[in-house]
Amino acid sequence: MPTDAALPHDVDRRSTSIDEAVAFYERVYDSPDINVGRAVPDGFSWRYRAVGDDEVTVGTSSVGANRWGTVGQGTGYVLAWATAPGLTLDSASRDPLQMQPGVPVMYPVGRDFAFEALPTTQHLIRFDSGFLESVAAARRATVPGPLTFTSTTDAAHLEHLRGLIRAAAPELLDPGTDRDRRAALNMLVAESVVDAYDAAPTVDVALFEGPATMRFAQEWMIANAHRPITGTDVVRAAGVKARALQATFQRHADTTPMAFLRQVRLHRVRAQLVAGDPTSTTVAATAGAWGFAHLGRFAAFYAESFGERPSETLRRVQRFG
Repeated sequence: MPTDAALPHDVDRRSTSIDEAVAFYERVYDSPDINVGRAVPDGFSWRYRAVGDDEVTVGTSSVGANRWGTVGQGTGYVLAWATAPGLTLDSASRDPLQMQPGVPVMYPVGRDFAFEALPTTQHLIRFDSGFLESVAAARRATVPGPLTFTSTTDAAHLEHLRGLIRAAAPELLDPGTDRDRRAALNMLVAESVVDAYDAAPTVDVALFEGPATMRFAQEWMIANAHRPITGTDVVRAAGVKARALQATFQRHADTTPMAFLRQVRLHRVRAQLVAGDPTSTTVAATAGAWGFAHLGRFAAFYAESFGERPSETLRRVQRFG
């Protein structure tokens, strides 16, 4: 079945030009420092193929030469694995990571890092930060925030993750995959990554205790907080009548479902402002990305929740950074 609209990420680039490869990968990796050296004996070529939506993009990168440089911090989370030895992440650190063939690892997060690579092929899955953070929060029963990951995973989790990726990859790489099917696969892969690498939000706010329906509604709202969901969407997902869900939230948490969702989004905005660069991050854009259309009301909710204006949170990075 065809998708409802063209995917935002459908890229297939290749050539035999080193200059084109450098320029392209500097854009992909948000870096001014990508270098390509001696080519393989049968000549130089490169190819980059990536397909995905605003939640998950899967891709393959093949470069027929040694390369080194810096990968920029970017705005998402990346799971990657190489097909052969010779790819090192964080190569300038005291603890470089030698990627083993076929073993997925998470890229370092929240900072730039150096890399070195022999000619090889690398497979990547890039997760939108808000999407993966919401999935991790739902698994942890807390609100979304920037994630930390363990550097390794146990054999059982690794085998489950690799099996799931093998099964999902053909459909995720197919631009014609139905939107709903793609969303379901995105969620399955994201949940497996969260479990395998013990992804933990740095924001720790527990869910309200209550009946199973209420817990499900909270977890569903956390997992979908990055989407433009409504009260009707929450009720439909929970499978109960609106009046019953409202009464359950009032009885057990003295709040409403949409007020809970607003708090989740406020915490997520705060996490992004705390981590943001005051020279490029704006309160309006961050709030808008999390569904706050009216900046004045958002600022009032924010101040009531955190005791300061959102602009003060953002400026703190500059004062103490």
